[in-house]
Amino acid sequence: MRRKHLTQLRMNQSMPERDKDGSTSDSLAGTLRFLGVADYVVDKNVRAFREQLREAARLRLTLLERFDAGEPISPSYVSMMAYRPLLSALAADNEDLARQLAARMGGRDAIEAEYDRSFDRALGYCLKGVLSNDSAAARSALANLEQACNEPENADFKGYAKALRCIIERNADLLPQAFDEIIAGHKKQSVGAGLFKDTEDELLCVWAVGIANLARWSGLPSLNSSTLLPAELAH
Repeated sequence: MRRKHLTQLRMNQSMPERDKDGSTSDSLAGTLRFLGVADYVVDKNVRAFREQLREAARLRLTLLERFDAGEPISPSYVSMMAYRPLLSALAADNEDLARQLAARMGGRDAIEAEYDRSFDRALGYCLKGVLSNDSAAARSALANLEQACNEPENADFKGYAKALRCIIERNADLLPQAFDEIIAGHKKQSVGAGLFKDTEDELLCVWAVGIANLARWSGLPSLNSSTLLPAELAH
């Protein structure tokens, strides 16, 4: 059903009058991400996974560029929630696109104050710092992320803070433990009222794939494969 709808979504997105605020680009990006995950889960199609996540992330980058150019893009599309398409770019193993997104996201304080939680801002700015090779900014944001993860509602995401600390400090020894925590937290967030419940992420931890690729780019070793974090997507 989602694939059949893809042609119409592309048509809508190509019409400037329908995409003034970026909503049709947002919808198309969401469907492409879903299909990318589905193609891997169902057919183990690594190429389709990466190509569709790359296209989805590039659409989100376009929204940031259009907003900066003065177009009436909805502020909700340019907050620090941009870390999510950034993680898609990382999962797609596209370093250039990830760095472009990192360069564009952030610095919109009023919008971030309205749309982002402290956890979202901290994770976004930490990723931005790492990809921008700004160690001081990455470490500062990491401290905020670790503090945010001490709050009960963010406890299931502590593994991400630990993995990012390993990446920043080039510490391979603690990385497997960090990813174990990521996967354990992901499973908890895939049931009940969890963030990933009833989404494609129930079947694949796209965020973890992205962080694993970022770790690999930083010279850290590959991880053991699992259903939620397949090695072939992060090597």
